[in-house]
Amino acid sequence: MYGASTEAGPEVMNKYRKLPWNQKKVQHLLDLARVDKIGHAYLFHGQRGIGKLDALMEFAGRLFCQQAQEGESCGQCQGCRLFAAGSHPDFRMLRLEEEARQIKIEQVRESQSFIANTPMMGRHKLLLIEPAEQLNINAANALLKNLEEPAAGTLFFLVSHQPGSLLATIRSRCQQIKFPRPEKQQSLEFLQQTLSAEQAEAALEMTNGAPLAALKFASEEGMQEISAVHESLLSLLQGEMNITDAASDWMAMDENLLLETLLTATEILLKGLLRDKTSSATNRHWQSLQELQSLLEAKHVRSLHFFYQDLLNTRAMLRSRANPNKQLLLEALCLEWVRPFRDNTERWKRIA
Repeated sequence: MYGASTEAGPEVMNKYRKLPWNQKKVQHLLDLARVDKIGHAYLFHGQRGIGKLDALMEFAGRLFCQQAQEGESCGQCQGCRLFAAGSHPDFRMLRLEEEARQIKIEQVRESQSFIANTPMMGRHKLLLIEPAEQLNINAANALLKNLEEPAAGTLFFLVSHQPGSLLATIRSRCQQIKFPRPEKQQSLEFLQQTLSAEQAEAALEMTNGAPLAALKFASEEGMQEISAVHESLLSLLQGEMNITDAASDWMAMDENLLLETLLTATEILLKGLLRDKTSSATNRHWQSLQELQSLLEAKHVRSLHFFYQDLLNTRAMLRSRANPNKQLLLEALCLEWVRPFRDNTERWKRIA
């Protein structure tokens, strides 16, 4: 089975899906594998929420199928059943352990026997590392040794949202496959299998064109968390919530959803201020942002730009190998959010 280091049950395997915009890339890799021309290491990179991991899981499932049909795995052979159950002997995953911020060297070491041994059921075995940018420096160096001297039949697939954070020596030893955002119409058609046309359009706008992120945002759980973030921003400005409590609430949320919600909310508020109107998506779906909009004035545009940059910096720090204090970073964000409304610091004097 495959998980944080090597294991994850069928509930993990079954959440991946066949996405129409991935098909050319998946088929190309399969064609290379079938004629023994596939490289030993690949780096899938691109925006979060567009299906990079889904593409890789589809490729792996079809690679391990013993009775592959055109464009599909059979779902019935031993290879398919083992892969769906999360117990295929030629497949391993290195991922973040629960509540961990880095993939550790111990996880790489635990995979050494898998890397060194020959495939058990076919010509290839596959080690997946995701998110690759979360490898700590020792883990990255241990992986590098394997990339430099790959064992026969071993395929390394790294998935990254921030390839620039990887060691240059690792990037240079991987063939890089960039995943662009899908075309908008393709994304909307995908989302409208689950959402209304109006919901799909709004969710896609909120997530910068990333359809899987949009689907998560539009879920009941996602919308509850989004609303909670918006309400905390409003409560901070109104003085109804203190910075420590707000940061503690944010600590309990999914980190990626939190940061993307804050970034998107700031973008929407900036659009409303710069255009002197609130976006249609905000009016229809994110009503709580309208109250925030009413508290902001044109003089706050630069302040919001500063806050947006603080958000980007915080996201980079949280995804770095530095392992910063997350509570303190979130408290600092809250402070920056309310600063223009609470004091007369030199920074506010400069932009007011």
